[in-house]
Amino acid sequence: MTALTEKLAALAAEDEVFVAGARVIAQDGGTVGLAAILREIDVTVLERTLVFGVGDVTASLIVAGRRLRGIAAVWDRDDPAIGQPLSREEPDTLQAAGALMKALCDQASRVTVRAEPIQPFGKGGDAGISATGLAELWQVDLDAKPLPPVARFLAANASSFGGHLLIIAGNTTETAGETTALKLIWDEQVMALRKAQKTIAKRQSGAQMMCFDGAMGAGTAVAIAMAGDEACICAFASEQITALTASWQSIIS
Repeated sequence: MTALTEKLAALAAEDEVFVAGARVIAQDGGTVGLAAILREIDVTVLERTLVFGVGDVTASLIVAGRRLRGIAAVWDRDDPAIGQPLSREEPDTLQAAGALMKALCDQASRVTVRAEPIQPFGKGGDAGISATGLAELWQVDLDAKPLPPVARFLAANASSFGGHLLIIAGNTTETAGETTALKLIWDEQVMALRKAQKTIAKRQSGAQMMCFDGAMGAGTAVAIAMAGDEACICAFASEQITALTASWQSIIS
């Protein structure tokens, strides 16, 4: 009863975000997104079709009694695991289902869920696999948490940066690529800018990113992203400004 009460309280939380009627359960894919999907299975007691929006792909999962009975459909995908009841007696199907869900989550920047009425699937005796059992079989940490916004921005766009610094609570904790000029900009200009901001407005406005085209010469831009006590300064090709700005907005939205 205690576990059920905790799960009901979590479902009733007021700080949830919805997109087009679907509840956002993860702003990351990969292990974090798959862990979020398994947690949704773990809180579903009555039989339901859980429709997950995994990036641009929709996956319908048949769930009951905190167990995944099987993957009913995946939009625009054909896979041996789709339409097959899950059972420990069918390890190949279990492995294929895990590989499919991991592949979907690895390509997703956001995961959402909608609960819909049950649809015919398999046989009535197909109990499926518990969420904790799937986590063990698929090697997923159910407590996986998303990276902070700045670290997520760096991880998502690492291939676009010629160099970057990650600063946490005023200390440089990570460097990559050519950083000499970036360190000078951070020490001599950004810190002065942040002090001026604090003078103008004692309360900061939250996560923000600024881009300066040509800051390190023609064709090279610099981005400064800040959220909480984390910040980064990155050098990249000017032509990437639009894509990186969109990436940052998707992370903090």
